[in-house]
Amino acid sequence: MPRLARPALLAFLLAGVLLAVPLAHAAGSRTVLNYGDSLAIGTDLFLDAYLRGWSVQSETDISRHAADVPRALRGLGPSLPRVIVVSAGTNDHPGAVSRFARVVRETLAIAGPTRCVVWSTIMRPPYQGVSYAGYNHVLRTAAHRHAGLRVLDWAAMSQTHPGWFGKDGVHPSMAGYRARAAATARLVQSCGA
Repeated sequence: MPRLARPALLAFLLAGVLLAVPLAHAAGSRTVLNYGDSLAIGTDLFLDAYLRGWSVQSETDISRHAADVPRALRGLGPSLPRVIVVSAGTNDHPGAVSRFARVVRETLAIAGPTRCVVWSTIMRPPYQGVSYAGYNHVLRTAAHRHAGLRVLDWAAMSQTHPGWFGKDGVHPSMAGYRARAAATARLVQSCGA
């Protein structure tokens, strides 16, 4: 190869690399982690359909607890997606409001200022006579203080559609999961790309 052609080839390759960096960053901005409990599993059935053009990763388990969220997010390190959808707290004792508030604060700190968190309120009958209103209040209050938190008001949606639920009052029908996924997707998209 002639000596004059080498610098031109090197400049061409460097330009290609520099152009590829912003494209990779843009692709990373349309990434979603769907993390949570059995409600996240049901939502996951429909989420991809409502988030065309987004890369959706799921980490779900039937018996997830809110306290599991920070550890899992830390474990992803720099590969943590741009938008984090959380469904957690339904399996926790509703009297542990201050502990739930700490978990929400810790989750938002891990997400940092460049990520968006979408967390759903909890809809379930009271447990041992205690309602989940305290948890839902924590989420709504945190959303007023943190621009990066979007709250999916699943409790309000559910109350207007009691036909979505069977005997347990927690797990909706497929129509309910579809509506939950659509509402989740709208909030994810509101986070920007």
